[in-house]
Amino acid sequence: MRITTQMLNETAKRTGIPINRTSLLDYVNNDSSSSQNSLLDALKKNDKTSSSSVANYKKLEKAASALKEQADKLAETGEKSFWEKFKDSEDPQEVYAAVGDFVDSYNSTISNLKKSTGVLDQYYLAQLKDAAADYSEELGKIGITVGKDGMLSIDSKKLGEASVEEIQNALSKAASKTAFIADRISNNAQAGIESTSSQYNGAGSLVSQLASRYDFWG
Repeated sequence: MRITTQMLNETAKRTGIPINRTSLLDYVNNDSSSSQNSLLDALKKNDKTSSSSVANYKKLEKAASALKEQADKLAETGEKSFWEKFKDSEDPQEVYAAVGDFVDSYNSTISNLKKSTGVLDQYYLAQLKDAAADYSEELGKIGITVGKDGMLSIDSKKLGEASVEEIQNALSKAASKTAFIADRISNNAQAGIESTSSQYNGAGSLVSQLASRYDFWG
């Protein structure tokens, strides 16, 4: 159906929109001068930004939570600790796997922190890098290298040549400090999810209301 200026003006009268010399049809078609379109565009853009932030925080929270869990295990001491089960093992593959999981979660957390512009996230990024750098000499003895970008890499051959006791001595202190920082990162990410989700839902509701208000044809 062809929409005419007269039809638009009749709609304008019914909705209480004032009619001036510029026809309503011209006004609707002129996106650049339409304040309501600009507002809707801005809110929709904010929706997309908020949605992306929530997704990033969720990835960070997941990575940091996994890192804390694995770091806690590697930081254990005593007779009932993770390490005690493998002290006399001739092929402690589970230990190597645990170290690999720790490194993977550490790198994932670092990577996700780098994507955040939050002040606290950048602070935690520096703290997490320092935790590894402080023990780089010990970690190097069992084949774990700390890169300039803060990421960890494993020399599987060198790790396999180290005894369980050597691996524990090299990792336990670094893991303990890492677990503490990872817990803070996880908590901050969870707070970010809740805060951003609240803003996102509010903006989404407002977009819906405004879109409905300016929908002359519905």
